[in-house]
Amino acid sequence: MKTLSRFLAEIVTALRGLLADASARSTMIVGILIYAVLYPQPYVGEVLRDVPIAVIDQDNSTSSRTFVRDLDATEWADVTLSAPDIEAAEAAFYRREVYGIVIVPSGFEADLLSGRPAPVAAYSDGSYLMIYSNVMKAVVTVSNTLGAQVNYARLTATGVDDGVARAALSPLTITSIGLYNPQGGYASYVIPAAFVLILQQTLLMGMGLLHAGRRLPSGRKLAATVLAYLGLYLGWVGFTQILLPYLYGIPRMGELGTLLMIAVPFICACIAMGFALAAAIPWREGVVFFLVVMGMPLFFLSGISWPVEMIPAPLHKLSLLAPSTSAISAFVAVDQMGATVRDVAAAIQTQIALALGYAALAVALSSIAGAKRRKAVATPQA
Repeated sequence: MKTLSRFLAEIVTALRGLLADASARSTMIVGILIYAVLYPQPYVGEVLRDVPIAVIDQDNSTSSRTFVRDLDATEWADVTLSAPDIEAAEAAFYRREVYGIVIVPSGFEADLLSGRPAPVAAYSDGSYLMIYSNVMKAVVTVSNTLGAQVNYARLTATGVDDGVARAALSPLTITSIGLYNPQGGYASYVIPAAFVLILQQTLLMGMGLLHAGRRLPSGRKLAATVLAYLGLYLGWVGFTQILLPYLYGIPRMGELGTLLMIAVPFICACIAMGFALAAAIPWREGVVFFLVVMGMPLFFLSGISWPVEMIPAPLHKLSLLAPSTSAISAFVAVDQMGATVRDVAAAIQTQIALALGYAALAVALSSIAGAKRRKAVATPQA
């Protein structure tokens, strides 16, 4: 009983040491709270709607006005400017008042009624892929709908049955269902994944601030320190993966037990990596600088912003040295897809291997540093 009390006291001491260090406290506690408040805000709207565009209607016919009206009615684009010519539309584009330009040429209605192709020119800002996608989706959807209406009227006018005409224009009926993200929201996609990387980076930075340049703990003190960090970050996992999705209306399907099965080895791997970095880089600023530099590459290699399958194999294998790379897909699979332990077994095994590997590396580096210190003490100074 006395041994247990001492051990619990060591855990409390480790947490007090964290709270007493202003830099570590700001990184491992205040920083995560700030991220939780600020990071999701740009994505609260979930999807991009009503991109401002300019329209140049050179035909000024019933069909062209119908086209423009239907374009404005879509959820993807908002016709905010009816420009007299391309110069006026370009000026509005360069002032960032609109992000796309649609030109309906003269003869548009005549081409439609005569059965000839009726071209429409659409320009959009390709430097913003989501904006470009919205504008083009709006133009293509309205064009296809208007074309189908014209063809339907032409077929029924020749005596074709209504059902036959509809089947001829649309022989296949497609029902699109977005699995695991029914609203197609960007917040539902990026927030749960990004916070896994945020937890890793804040834990590693905090450990670097607390342990770099110092003799690493050993024995009971080491076990207590590990449990202190593990308990703290299990709380952050619950906060970022359960409470935040609930507050922001992000769908979540996973079971708590499965989440813990991936969270515990992930945090242990991060703790072991933190000790290894603290032993390898013996000054606080060096650890922070290294992690800041590596933050963006890890984000791009994690599969959040670009599919893992499209990343060069050597780079992807190298990125697996960071616990977050394999953990992100596992967390998303559990939380958003309801994956079981068997489904994420490979990621769990990777985390365990990283934890053991980084722990061994930390012990080896700490032993080398200790031997150097003892040699420096034993060597007489001139």
